[in-house]
Amino acid sequence: MLVINNLIDRNRKLSIEEVTEYILAIPKFAEKIGTEDLRKLMKELGDPQDKPKTVHVAGTNGKGSTTEMLRLMLSEAGYRTGSFTSPHLVRINERIAIDGEMISDEDFIRCFRTVIEAVHDNGLRHPSFFEFIFAMAAVYFAEQKVDYVVYETGMGGRLDATNIITPVVSVITSIGMDHMQYLGDTIEKIAFEKAGIIKPGVPVVHNAICHDHNCSEADKKDETFNYSDVELKNKAADVIKKRADELDSDIYIVDVVDADIRLWIDDTTDQAINNPALAIEYQKENASTAKKAFELIYELSYDDKKGSRENPIQDCYSIIKTALNKFSMPARMEKLRDNVIIDGAHNTDAMPQFLAAARDMVDVKKPEKVKLIFAVSNDKDYPEMVRMICDAALFDEIYLTTFNSYRKTDVQSIAELFAKYNCADKDKAIDDSKRPIVRSIPALSDCLKEVLGELKDNVLLFTAGSLYLAGEIEALYIPAVD
Repeated sequence: MLVINNLIDRNRKLSIEEVTEYILAIPKFAEKIGTEDLRKLMKELGDPQDKPKTVHVAGTNGKGSTTEMLRLMLSEAGYRTGSFTSPHLVRINERIAIDGEMISDEDFIRCFRTVIEAVHDNGLRHPSFFEFIFAMAAVYFAEQKVDYVVYETGMGGRLDATNIITPVVSVITSIGMDHMQYLGDTIEKIAFEKAGIIKPGVPVVHNAICHDHNCSEADKKDETFNYSDVELKNKAADVIKKRADELDSDIYIVDVVDADIRLWIDDTTDQAINNPALAIEYQKENASTAKKAFELIYELSYDDKKGSRENPIQDCYSIIKTALNKFSMPARMEKLRDNVIIDGAHNTDAMPQFLAAARDMVDVKKPEKVKLIFAVSNDKDYPEMVRMICDAALFDEIYLTTFNSYRKTDVQSIAELFAKYNCADKDKAIDDSKRPIVRSIPALSDCLKEVLGELKDNVLLFTAGSLYLAGEIEALYIPAVD
């Protein structure tokens, strides 16, 4: 591990590997500095976060996709647009990008040195991991003179490092029960943290689209009953509406997929959105949220770089459609090949959406078998995620594995849950022939080697459970096929 004296020595050439190792180790030894200390650091850096216009995106699920959709729309409108996202899947550079191109190793190292020198020279408390990356991103975007930056929060919102910006629009995507040990154990507490990004007078767009589980009144009387998604989304939306009202901020609730989005996707002319990524229902929901946010930005600050004021609505819609036709997102029902699909569904809000998308794909392709590779972080409600997988009765074979993180869940614990739920709803009879084969292969490389080695063209393979899993599969799989 490098020490700060080595890092600030300009005569010493740093490698991207050394810098990455240092940054990734920060959570192990640095306290999370409060907003006051972070603001001191940013002031020493010249407050770079205030130079470009910004859009702020928080939420439980859909943040990354919505951020990328908004970035594409702003880029298509003629703006030089930065994006700050997390987590990275393969390389840490992915977190900082301009117009879709991630920061180079050279620029990453230079921005790293700028931040570490500011900390050292001014005797500031060492930033946390996320604060450090945020400061680097802000420095880079200011240097590159971008017009806009779309900042995605790391977790929560109210206490997030990114929350020192004042955006032109705030976006809160779908909210669910996740990171409860940090954000609170009720949907209201979690929504309050997300609503913390709302700024006085700044409009906010919220994705409150519901996915009800069709629960009965008898279910609700059961003391083990979990609120339906409709109730959860409504409770979260109420918190966000209240906060927006307190801050005199206009709020726009997206509670159904936008009619134009559906029309453009269903269109068969050359004016259609002909992008397979948008065939997935949850991406239509994210696109609806991004569309509304961009419409607000367009109305507030469009400077005629593209199009004409003679027909501003059509100009705006043309930009949105062109941007969405270019949209792609790694680890969101991403096809590594025609029958290998990876998804980052990593909590109880995302899992039903993944399962619905997977079922749609199975219904279309009608494969001989359907397989799943599953791994999950130990801070998630993975018992409920396993129950959802079992209730779906979609997979013929399920492979349990792990990824390289202290947050991984051992395969034995997961296997016991699959045995407990018997891969069938407790109220449904199911014979042994219908139950999937569940196997444990702890090492991901071994798991991939075995599953891919015997994968036939008429078999569909999905992976889900964690973005860590998706990232490691990307790193292991892509070099193998190249």
